[in-house]
Amino acid sequence: MATRTSRFDRMVPAAPEAIGPLRRELRRFARAEGASAEVQAAAALAFSEACASVVRPDADPLGDPGPLIVSARVRDGELVVCVAHARRGPPPVRGEGGYGFGLAMINSVCERFEVRDRQGRPGKEIEMRFRLERAPARLRSSRLRPSRSSPRR
Repeated sequence: MATRTSRFDRMVPAAPEAIGPLRRELRRFARAEGASAEVQAAAALAFSEACASVVRPDADPLGDPGPLIVSARVRDGELVVCVAHARRGPPPVRGEGGYGFGLAMINSVCERFEVRDRQGRPGKEIEMRFRLERAPARLRSSRLRPSRSSPRR
């Protein structure tokens, strides 16, 4: 019997206005896969930082933003998010609005990440991995009575 494989694949213009809606879609995907709120927030932040490294006014000297390619999968208990762009301009220089600070931020919120050349294509991709801990099931009933707060003591 085949197992269900959830996939998130998008290709949009590498423009600032595409980032917000894509980030919200990614969070919904992570939530549907059982990611906790903390993992969803970490994935959204890392995604935004990865996009900031490629969605810049000076990214392409010809003015064509090109595509921003985003994919996400769940593998071996991890949410794997990959952000790729076929940059035609010069690669970013560390400390000059390039990968420098963004990679430090990504490193602080994910389990591990890797920046690599796209296989046989121009540009780079950033793969980020987040431990996917299933959100705890809420108890439907409890023997304990709900607590009530009161201004009186």
